[in-house]
Amino acid sequence: MCDLEEFLEERSKIPIPKGDAARVKLLAKELAMGYDKSLWQQIGEWVGSGAPHPTNSCLRRNFNSRWHIWNLGDSLDRLRHHGFSTVGQIHEELTQAAFDLLEETEPYTIFISYRRLDSSALALLVLARLKEHDLVPFVDMALEAGGKWHADLEARVKDCDYFIILLGKDTLSSDMTVREIRWAVENDRAIIPLWHSGFDIGDGKWANVGETVKDAIQQTNAIRVADESASGYNSAIVELLGRFDIMP
Repeated sequence: MCDLEEFLEERSKIPIPKGDAARVKLLAKELAMGYDKSLWQQIGEWVGSGAPHPTNSCLRRNFNSRWHIWNLGDSLDRLRHHGFSTVGQIHEELTQAAFDLLEETEPYTIFISYRRLDSSALALLVLARLKEHDLVPFVDMALEAGGKWHADLEARVKDCDYFIILLGKDTLSSDMTVREIRWAVENDRAIIPLWHSGFDIGDGKWANVGETVKDAIQQTNAIRVADESASGYNSAIVELLGRFDIMP
């Protein structure tokens, strides 16, 4: 596997946040990563008065395959606006601010969705481990439901950068949890499913949740607790931290 293929495969495990500022920061960080790996040196070449072009085939593959960017000009405008790139005489170049991101953990906002009967202890563990690394996770600890409570939760899901769903054996029997997943899908949030305690979307018992929810939680970036032991859960947490470029 060539360096670019390895890079794209590894980065594909990191969901792209939907908030504009978080998305631009992650793009800038990955462009800096590619520069460090010598996959590219500049990020755009200006030809006449037309739109900029990616400077090499690796960069084109990264923009198109990973980021689904077809209009490079709009993305460069956003990078420039946030101080991550600048126009040289011919090329668009990354600034020091982009390379500084390689040493930072972005304070992404994270909504942790779970069913209490299945995942309370795991939710608290995930909450604690994410906070250790300056992320901003939220876990709903309320015991009573109500109209305002539902509205507050929906607003938090809508505004989060990442939506983590902890899936135990019977999690999808919770109407509230299924509703939270639907909110995340409807608002195009970056979803990270974590399967544990024997959860299996393919056992035929969850047809009632709908294909949209099923598709969201069986995507390829799902994390699975392979071994129901302390080490198994720790491995899953380490993999989860890796989705935020944190290597404990």
